Amino acid sequence: MTRTEYNNRVDEWSGHVLRFGLWSCGDKMRAEDAMQEAFAELWQKREQVDSEQGLGFLLTVARRYLVDCYRHDRVAERVHGELALDEAAVDSVEERYGLSDELAHALRQLPEMQRSVLQLRDAEGYSYKEIATMLDLSLSQVEVYLFRAWVAMRRMLKGNNNV
Repeated sequence: MTRTEYNNRVDEWSGHVLRFGLWSCGDKMRAEDAMQEAFAELWQKREQVDSEQGLGFLLTVARRYLVDCYRHDRVAERVHGELALDEAAVDSVEERYGLSDELAHALRQLPEMQRSVLQLRDAEGYSYKEIATMLDLSLSQVEVYLFRAWVAMRRMLKGNNNV
């Protein structure tokens, strides 16, 4: 991948990676950090990454980065007794996407992989096959995660007429 091809990929895919990060963690700065980390790793591995798989590679790196941050925050929370996530950033994502409080709360309760698959399918519109490639899952795993996410969301929102 040449420098020009890389710069074209940054222009083309940065919005996708940033939205994925925002939906995954709700923190704009952390999502931007994940995007930067993903593109830095893409540049380092530009010779090994096929351009067809580039977006999937970026989303996988961003997801790993965000999971690592989440784990770090949980440890910091236990050690220091304070929440490391920025609730104002979560609120801004909810406002931007027009999510009700109940829906946003339900999304936060989903396991990380279910939330990622649900976001890629329902918010970004990717096919099951594309999601499987991006997250390095089998097609049946994508179907199971998505089904479980829908069931969990339905259960959490059941009886709530505001959503």
